[in-house]
Amino acid sequence: MSYIEVEELSREPETLIRSCKIKVNGKSFTTPSRSVSVTKSTKTELDVAKPLITQNNTPLGEVYTRISLDDLSRIADDSKQGHERGEEFSKSISLRLEQLRDLGTIPYLVISVVDSNGNPYNQLPEKKILDLIFNLLWGTQNNAIIVPPLMGIFPEEKQYLDLINALHERQDSSNGRKPLPIMPIIPSAYALVAPTLLKQYWDIGCRLFAFNCENKKYGAFGFVIEKAHTELDKFSKESKESYAIHALNSKLKTGKGDTSRINSILGSGFGFDSFSSNHIIPKFIPPSTDIKDFFVFNDGDYGFSSFSKVVDPDKVLNTNIFKKYDLGEFNNFSSGVKLKICNSHNIEKSIREIQSYPKFIENEKLVTYLSNKEKIKGEILEIKNIAGHIKNPEMANEKASKKKKWFKK
Repeated sequence: MSYIEVEELSREPETLIRSCKIKVNGKSFTTPSRSVSVTKSTKTELDVAKPLITQNNTPLGEVYTRISLDDLSRIADDSKQGHERGEEFSKSISLRLEQLRDLGTIPYLVISVVDSNGNPYNQLPEKKILDLIFNLLWGTQNNAIIVPPLMGIFPEEKQYLDLINALHERQDSSNGRKPLPIMPIIPSAYALVAPTLLKQYWDIGCRLFAFNCENKKYGAFGFVIEKAHTELDKFSKESKESYAIHALNSKLKTGKGDTSRINSILGSGFGFDSFSSNHIIPKFIPPSTDIKDFFVFNDGDYGFSSFSKVVDPDKVLNTNIFKKYDLGEFNNFSSGVKLKICNSHNIEKSIREIQSYPKFIENEKLVTYLSNKEKIKGEILEIKNIAGHIKNPEMANEKASKKKKWFKK
């Protein structure tokens, strides 16, 4: 049984671009859509999005949290200290889910499990730890969608099958409560987009899938996305039910300096119905004093302009955050304040842009609109290319045949 219903509203010809109505246990949102993404420690997106969300514009809301296996083991430990750690962790994520719910979003929790060095765990945890994670996912108030924990890449197919079976068992043992839908994660590795695994998820009612973009540009996953759509489309035609794909950890921009341009909001062209912000921490983060300039999203050309080189501030910097300040005083702020202002600007601009997309798609004009954005000419070519590959599977198969296949197809 499916607990998520996907209805296609409109589609742009010769592309993967479409607009859908996705219903989650009685509440719905329209795609393309951008999640409001927060963590335990930051809620900037929530604050920026608050005046932009209306009853007719209800996005997903994401709480993203990283936790080490050591910390999970301490919480699972039957001791006073373990109970206190668990209570503190649960309260912090529950608060964020409640804030997102009150904002009007459909909130969900993402738990990223890492090792002691902060790297993906890359193994299925022992039953005691997996039960704890499930208790957090199912037991934390206001979590509307179950997202299996992010744990890296498992070494064998059996661990994925074991995870799916464990999810299904927990889903069935809801003790009379309203069942929560599951949004499984499709790994970004080609070989892991295995039909046997996707079919297992489909059979337990999954219709909304997540794809971990790992803070890389969408174009890097072209042939992987092709395979995911090809396999899911088969199940969709058999059951006469639609599906949707959500992009986790999507990269905000690509390129450097004055050549940088938007990436995240272009997800619709690459076959994603919605997306959320990146939460993967870079290996090296330079101190704020090293920041030489600050870049702001320019919706006129879809590039990122250096703040000091913005030609028309009335058009480029027309966001709520910049309206609070005298632009002439900007350079007197600390690096931390400047960065926060620019980040808030970029969030607001991207939310406003993505909110306009469904109407463009309804009129079959989104590609035309995006084609006029000077900085993303290359991305438009990639969008058209990936659509052509899916329409002509032999093109994708030629590329895919060069890749090592881990699982039997």
